[in-house]
Amino acid sequence: MNERLRQRYLKLMGFTPWVAVTALPGAAPSPLRDAGVVDDELDEVTNVTASPDLSALLADTSAGQVAVPAMEKKADNQPAVTTSVDRTVVESTQSLTFTLQAHRGSDVHLWVEQQQADAPGLTREEQQQLAALLKLFDGSVQSDPKRLVCGATAGKPMTAEIARPMFDLFLRRLLGRNTSAKLLLCASEATVQALFGSERYQPVMREQITILPVSTLTEMLADPAGHKRTSWQAMVTHGFA
Repeated sequence: MNERLRQRYLKLMGFTPWVAVTALPGAAPSPLRDAGVVDDELDEVTNVTASPDLSALLADTSAGQVAVPAMEKKADNQPAVTTSVDRTVVESTQSLTFTLQAHRGSDVHLWVEQQQADAPGLTREEQQQLAALLKLFDGSVQSDPKRLVCGATAGKPMTAEIARPMFDLFLRRLLGRNTSAKLLLCASEATVQALFGSERYQPVMREQITILPVSTLTEMLADPAGHKRTSWQAMVTHGFA
């Protein structure tokens, strides 16, 4: 882990990032060491559990790739969890996995879900469909779009409860000052259900931002008569076209 990020995690959890166990020559006095609490604190650091306390962690991050959830001290009645990855937890629990790319037109932002969440980008066919959609909004495909990557990490599955605040923070980072923005979201039914708890083709409000979830680019390519037509009708009905 990046050392600055590691120390930020520890600071947010209320831990002292580093304390010498023995006095160093010329070093300032250490109240923690002198009080004999250094060993106790080090023990607590290794017993942690994942938490979706994202607002504090992402306060200073960039608007690009969104960080994974923070960590908090385990409760007394919880079993100890080490920092090693427990793959059995991820494998036995269904985890959300998706990647959204953020593009924009003149008046409407266009965010699209990649067919493969772990791929470096869209497929060639998806790129062509994205470019065609962006033409409607006087936009063009960005070569290095901002991305929201959600997936299991550190033995903890990605759930809707974690994904929703991640999406809201990503949204606020990119569109926070544009209070009357419109966002067309091309995403799967599972992703939309996880983020909003509702079906596609109906607008969702996030503060003053209107979000319209429609079919994915892949679905539009595979079934134009179904997904592309349904998406277009929703765009016309709700003022996106």
